[in-house]
Amino acid sequence: MLLIQDLDFQNKTVFLRCDINSPIDPTTLKILDISRLVEVAETINALQNCKLVVASHQGRLGKSDYVSMEQHAPVLSKLINRDVKFVADIFGPTAINEINNLDNGQVLLLDNLRFIAEENTEMLPEHAVNSHLVQRLSSHFDYCILDAFSTSHRSHPSIVGFAELLPACAGKIVEREVNALKTIVHDSQIKFTAILGGAKIPDRLKSIQKLIEAGRIDKALLGGLIGNVFLAATGKVPISSTSVDDEKSIVTAKSLLEKYPDKFLLADDVAIDVDGKRTEKSLSDVSPSDKIFDIGQNTIQKYFQQIEKADNIFITGPLGMFENPEFRFGTTEILNKLSNADSKTITSGGHLSAVLEQLQIKNKIYHVSTAGGALVRYLTGEELPLLRALNNSASKHNL
Repeated sequence: MLLIQDLDFQNKTVFLRCDINSPIDPTTLKILDISRLVEVAETINALQNCKLVVASHQGRLGKSDYVSMEQHAPVLSKLINRDVKFVADIFGPTAINEINNLDNGQVLLLDNLRFIAEENTEMLPEHAVNSHLVQRLSSHFDYCILDAFSTSHRSHPSIVGFAELLPACAGKIVEREVNALKTIVHDSQIKFTAILGGAKIPDRLKSIQKLIEAGRIDKALLGGLIGNVFLAATGKVPISSTSVDDEKSIVTAKSLLEKYPDKFLLADDVAIDVDGKRTEKSLSDVSPSDKIFDIGQNTIQKYFQQIEKADNIFITGPLGMFENPEFRFGTTEILNKLSNADSKTITSGGHLSAVLEQLQIKNKIYHVSTAGGALVRYLTGEELPLLRALNNSASKHNL
């Protein structure tokens, strides 16, 4: 895998596939957290003497965060102290004209890659090279830089297509992630206490199964919506209180609990909303009309005991509805505990990175990654499409 310092970008036109997919306020549609933009600014600042075209996706089709990249441009401009020009196009005549008219040192940001149907589809590299995106744009670039580690588990055309045709190298984020994690990834004897939260239920269930099957989990401590799925699977709380309506996921969680009963620690008590205020209840007291939004204090103390015994900890996703200050307690308590623990802790995902910044404890964590699902896949030892693309490009172009 080549790095930025291995190639000469002077006066060349460079395609940078990064991941500045950011949390978006569903009401105002404004960016809520700029962690990923801050990260990629380091890569852009290392590319002063080229004509740089930046591309990323934003959100998922049908979701409130599926918006244009237009507001990302001024944020990037401020971070790198250089003008970042936005073009409301991706591979049409307007975008190509802007790319061809770039001067050395200028930066152009393309619109949301997922506005193109094919960027929502996984495909093999040999098919990705025939996508409209790669076919229309690749001849206008000299080099490709892949820095979307948080999307490195997706085999989308922008991730695996350009590197088939162009010399490609890793950006600063990918370089940092690989360097921090390679020892852990390659030592299959290292096991984690995994603290798993968040709301991406199918993805998280797959991750849990993969981590257990790969022998990487000692104990799994659950919270957030994924924790609610497992609570529903135990039958200890009414399904209506969990806000989970995915029967298939509940069946999968039940199967995992039956197959690996010694791996899971679930909540003993939870926090619900009563007239806009946090109220804690034991599981037996939760009624069908209650809504579970966080883990309770007894559960937090139980999780503390496991954290104190752990050598290596992996945490991904908030343990409650942390957007609401009333239900941020579980997440902040666990993160504060981790910052003072003797264990080697890896945090995963932009949400946790933002909370660590707010708590001013980021420097106390061994490795803070804004990647979510990609990091989980990497820890299982699975080869990521983006890293494979970089390795193949280095071999193919004899660099």
